[in-house]
Amino acid sequence: MKKLIAALTLILAFSINANAQDKNKQSAYDLAKKQASELTEYLGLDNTQNENFARLLEQKFSVLDNKDLTKERKDEFSRVIEAKIRASLDPNLMDKLEKNTELFEKLIH
Repeated sequence: MKKLIAALTLILAFSINANAQDKNKQSAYDLAKKQASELTEYLGLDNTQNENFARLLEQKFSVLDNKDLTKERKDEFSRVIEAKIRASLDPNLMDKLEKNTELFEKLIH
């Protein structure tokens, strides 16, 4: 299952337009850092986890910003993001995150 998720993530990551504008990259980076900080503050994560989530969320923003992706592919990528978040957090932290539905939905969509 993890190999399947990793393969899907790599496929979607490489399908991103390589010539994206620096402005879009910067905004994806800024949005990702902001969401990662919110998650870190809410769950009390350490700096390493914060950086890992920032990279994951930056990839999310880059992929979901691609106008050529169909809704189905975007939905699948959102499911991959959710699976990665679930795999990265222990069950107690995941339960706490699920109780904050607003933050959880913001992270996966």
